[in-house]
Amino acid sequence: MAAIYCRLSRDDGGDAESNSIGNQREMLRQYAKTKGFVVKSEYIDDGISGTTFERTGFKRMIEDIEAGKIGIVMCKDLSRLGRNNALVAYYTEIFFPENDIQFIAVNDGIDTFHGENEIMGFKSIINEYYARDISKKIKSAKRTMSQRGLYVGAIAPYGYMKHPDDKHKLIPDPETAPIVQRMYRLMASGISSCEISTIFSHEEILIPTAYKCSKGIGAHRKFSETRPYGWSITSIQNILRNPIYLGSVVWNKQAVKSFKTGKLVNRPKEEWLIVEGTHEPLIDRKTFDKVQKLMSIKNPANVTEFDNIFRGLLRCSDCGVNMAYQNQQGRVPYRYEG
Repeated sequence: MAAIYCRLSRDDGGDAESNSIGNQREMLRQYAKTKGFVVKSEYIDDGISGTTFERTGFKRMIEDIEAGKIGIVMCKDLSRLGRNNALVAYYTEIFFPENDIQFIAVNDGIDTFHGENEIMGFKSIINEYYARDISKKIKSAKRTMSQRGLYVGAIAPYGYMKHPDDKHKLIPDPETAPIVQRMYRLMASGISSCEISTIFSHEEILIPTAYKCSKGIGAHRKFSETRPYGWSITSIQNILRNPIYLGSVVWNKQAVKSFKTGKLVNRPKEEWLIVEGTHEPLIDRKTFDKVQKLMSIKNPANVTEFDNIFRGLLRCSDCGVNMAYQNQQGRVPYRYEG
């Protein structure tokens, strides 16, 4: 039994039309017909990069191969299988042979059961290079747009929404902007991020991912559906530290560690690109700066019942480290009654 695998994503650049899912499927059906193959299943991943193999259609195909349901896998060309050279080599040189799979990439003239296929390794390297080049060009374009004050994120940050006529401009979200403003007011008044999370959870305010999913925005992102009001301290602190609420576009806060994995890593603040005055601010500078100062002061649990009014204010004159009140274990803290 044969299987057809089709994939399309932004990796394909100007070839997107010729590589459309419809064109791939029709071409492979005709090829199977001429060869007398019986097509049992068709697996499709539309809009997913070839640099990752975490694809729904592909993983389902692998499961069926392991279950012995498939003997032939057909793709339009090798790049449809993937653009990650290491993983393409694993599947074509190890996984497929171990499972007695005949792999065919029609346009590349590759058939692992017939002919010479030494060219496959070179084509795989070229396919990966193409994806790497596209990734660099996209990053460069986004940086240029950010320098012009345009918002380039796929999803608007919590508190904002994209302008209906300009997806690169942010406007306040009437539903969530007041929540962000309230969050800043609470912190500025001395309420900790832990207490804010408790307040929001008690009032059943949807967390950002749950809110976006309720609006059909970024619905692919996962969150615990049993805790749609479970605000985390980290989520609150990320909002409270984000200068985007001052009306500034911020780029390069995070970077992709590798174009193959898509894993994000935080960048040092000095490497951020910040362009001010690009959209309506939700928070004024005075409030924002006050919140940053308060968040920089550690506020550990008070197990001594001693109210240290100097917390975060006193520093060692030699090393500059914050000084803290410490009670000797087993002794009642001394209270001056004079």
